[in-house]
Amino acid sequence: MLYFIQNTFYGLSHFFQNFGRCIKKKNVGLLILVFAMTLAGCKTDNDPDLISDIDTDGDGIPDSEEILNGTNKNNPCDPKPESGYTGYNVDNTVWLGADCDLDGITNAKELTDGTNPFVDELKDTDGDGIADFQEIADGTDKDNPCDPAQNEAYTGYNSSQTIWANSDCDYDGITNGAEVSAGTNPYAPADVVYAVAEFRPKLSELQLFKGNPADLEVNSTTHEYSLITQLYTDYAHKFRTISLPADTQMTYNGEGLLEFPNNTVITKTFYYFNDERDPSLGKKIIETRLLIKKNNVWRMANYLWNDEQTEALLDDSAPTVAIDWIDATGANRQVNYKVPSPVNCNQCHDISTVTLPIGPKARNLNFIFNGKNQLQNFMDKGLLADAPAIAQIETLPNAFDSSFTLEERGRAYMDINCAHCHQPGGQLDASVEGRPDFRYQTTFEDSYIFSFRDIIRTRVGNDPSTGLAMPQIGITQLHTEGVDLIQEYIDSLE
Repeated sequence: MLYFIQNTFYGLSHFFQNFGRCIKKKNVGLLILVFAMTLAGCKTDNDPDLISDIDTDGDGIPDSEEILNGTNKNNPCDPKPESGYTGYNVDNTVWLGADCDLDGITNAKELTDGTNPFVDELKDTDGDGIADFQEIADGTDKDNPCDPAQNEAYTGYNSSQTIWANSDCDYDGITNGAEVSAGTNPYAPADVVYAVAEFRPKLSELQLFKGNPADLEVNSTTHEYSLITQLYTDYAHKFRTISLPADTQMTYNGEGLLEFPNNTVITKTFYYFNDERDPSLGKKIIETRLLIKKNNVWRMANYLWNDEQTEALLDDSAPTVAIDWIDATGANRQVNYKVPSPVNCNQCHDISTVTLPIGPKARNLNFIFNGKNQLQNFMDKGLLADAPAIAQIETLPNAFDSSFTLEERGRAYMDINCAHCHQPGGQLDASVEGRPDFRYQTTFEDSYIFSFRDIIRTRVGNDPSTGLAMPQIGITQLHTEGVDLIQEYIDSLE
């Protein structure tokens, strides 16, 4: 139709130009001849003699249609064709010389080689040797070099690809690139060492760490983790780990505590840097607390580190350890660190007489740690089952991140520092009518925070040695920053 309109317009225009000349020359005969010739050039779409429309770029779409659609009639790759498109003109030199899938190979060469001119069959984002288009078709992750999993004989990877080289596809704690450099197999883990789920006399006998234990460098089956908002313990630093037995997984159970298989070992090591301004100056490790799950029951024990920092021994004596250190501001600090007794451990960890871990709740793990979201990292390693997409999992606010509201920060701090006692079944059982419940998920109305605001404000600021402080155990010095936060939050409720 466009052709007819264009031809008609051109014909009439030509006619009137000639008409003017004819009038001037008063040549009526010539005028009639010109008019007849002009009309002869106007053909309809149904005319069998209609000249085929031009396809300059050979993409199989007439120029007139490309003009109407707003695509480039001189670009054989515009519009971008689907992978199965075959309407192109194999005799058109413009199309043959183009590279529609931008893989560096012309369309002509792709036809000769029998490859698809509209699919980049060379692009391999993760360097695993499987092209992106194939991974998309197979349902594997084109950005994960360890998906799909490969056996030990696989050699199709691209060892110069950064993503692949920085990954650890056999999860042995050694990157693929390092394995290639060392001449070892990136798809064959070294002798895998699993944690021993027993309270043996020496911590080293549990096979949690490799090398010098004081370096806190874990074996490949022991996984470091952290918490968004952490329990305060006299300004001590903590190194947390989870060790799972072979061929097992943790299970997502809502935003709360993850479910762990039997023979899981959870540890928390407490230490102070000699000088927080320069960690390379060393640290003083005091204790490593353990939770081991056996026959669906969690049991606890404590290991105390020797002065040489070479070993920790099973010990329930609960000593007080004098510590001197320099804090991040350069101030000299001292603390008489109190190691908890077995009774103290039960006071915090027992809910309705059932011992449970406190920290590793999904909402408190849902953040970036060591460069990757912890929950996603567990899922990618096949260590966490039944979890939804990360965006669907609630995140506990960081108590000291001012981007959160004062209420969110105050409630988060109370959740991790107070709620192990102040919850249903806890030592200060919140299921008893009128008692406060400081869990983050509890509504403000049901928490009774407002009703107990004056007591809370006073108790958090009391000297821990008086016995009227909150928390009642686990600290010997007030957490100045935590006290300020809670009291500010309480004051905002007036």
